[in-house]
Amino acid sequence: MAVAGSMAAPTLAAENVPNAANNPYAAEEARIHEVLQTVMEKHLNSQLDVKRLTDGAIRGLLEETGDLYTTYFTNEEFEEFYNNLEGTFVGIGVYIQQENNKLLIESVFEGSTAAKAGLRAGDEIIAVDGKRVAGQSIEQVTEWMKGEVGSSIELTIKRAGKEQIVSLMREALQFSPVDSVMLDNKIGYMVLYTFSENSAEVFRKHLAKLRKDGMKGLILDLRDNGGGYLDAALEIADEFIDKGALVYVKDRSGKRTAIMAKSGAISLPVVVLVNGGTASASEVLTGALQDYNVAKIVGTKTFGKGTVQELVPLKQGGILKLTIEEYFSPKLRKINGHGITPDIIVENPNEQVIKAISYLHGSTALVLHSNGTASVAGIPAGESVAKKIDGKWFIALRPFAQLYGCQVYWDASQEIATMRCGETVRKYPSKNNAYVRNEKGVLWLSLEKLDSDFPSILVETRGDNLFVYVK
Repeated sequence: MAVAGSMAAPTLAAENVPNAANNPYAAEEARIHEVLQTVMEKHLNSQLDVKRLTDGAIRGLLEETGDLYTTYFTNEEFEEFYNNLEGTFVGIGVYIQQENNKLLIESVFEGSTAAKAGLRAGDEIIAVDGKRVAGQSIEQVTEWMKGEVGSSIELTIKRAGKEQIVSLMREALQFSPVDSVMLDNKIGYMVLYTFSENSAEVFRKHLAKLRKDGMKGLILDLRDNGGGYLDAALEIADEFIDKGALVYVKDRSGKRTAIMAKSGAISLPVVVLVNGGTASASEVLTGALQDYNVAKIVGTKTFGKGTVQELVPLKQGGILKLTIEEYFSPKLRKINGHGITPDIIVENPNEQVIKAISYLHGSTALVLHSNGTASVAGIPAGESVAKKIDGKWFIALRPFAQLYGCQVYWDASQEIATMRCGETVRKYPSKNNAYVRNEKGVLWLSLEKLDSDFPSILVETRGDNLFVYVK
């Protein structure tokens, strides 16, 4: 993908305007030139930037197409757009989060300069290049951590109550467009964040590993995946579709072209998770898998962006992202402005995952591990659903209910929570109740009480771990 050189001022001098016989746009180009020249020569502000004015004129022209997806980038803007699409950035390789007025390292990129320096999830960031982070927003601290490739940065971190200074060098990094994990009962779970140039290649590597590990079913999570390269989505769709059209594209003349699958496909039960943020290339993949009935679609209606854009480098600098085609699903369903309706509509994001696992006959158990951690179907749950308090397991009522299709109602005047699970309803006063803890508005109920009160909830001991099921 070539990017043109730096932007130049417009060269629309009257004597260079082509003859209208050879250029049907000559008169309009002359109008633009006249306005630009008049503004530059006569406007009260003598410091106007001709390049910025020209960029604005181009954007105004494209806005009049009425197409939100046809846009103009300066070279600098395109670099940022491309880096976002490809998941490339300059940094030290850490995610940070704000928790209880502290800035903590949430995770560390494998193989990054941060990983090599020994930084870990849970380390508290105290200062960046000597500047204390107390009282600063996470956005401000992130800004302090930015810099050029090869530049150095010093982080003061606190671990186990002791502060230390770590010197690091910023480097070029790339987010993986795909993550995967094997859940309980050999259900593969794969998240596609974007369709970058290498997405299909990375997807195939993850898929091969999951299959090698004995995967019996696959959950493909496309929620909030806003798209990317059409070719990447088609390559992934081709993994599951043996023959036929993967997608139809229609150009401005109305000509419709089918992009065909290559012979050969894997046979595997698949569920695709979607929501309102699933758009563009994600909808191409979703539509193809749904039309050939090789996957069950679960979640909420997708965004509805069914057009294809081409990147056009301009000779005078800058890049156009120009809509050139509209696409349709293999069954010629219109996606643009309509979206895709799931086979199984599930509004709650947590319940979407549980529904997908249930459909593939996987385990949806809440597992309480002997080391004090919890997981749902093999996905670490942190302390959002369950934790130990004074050596006993407690369950967060509302998150638990959302996961397993129960209902919780809160009576603020009486400070009583009512929970319905199956046909059973129970009330829990939050005050003077040994079975209940109220921590910052989150109501926790002891597992012992939950088990005894609800026949539909089963607690089973396996080795050192507890498995919680909802019938």
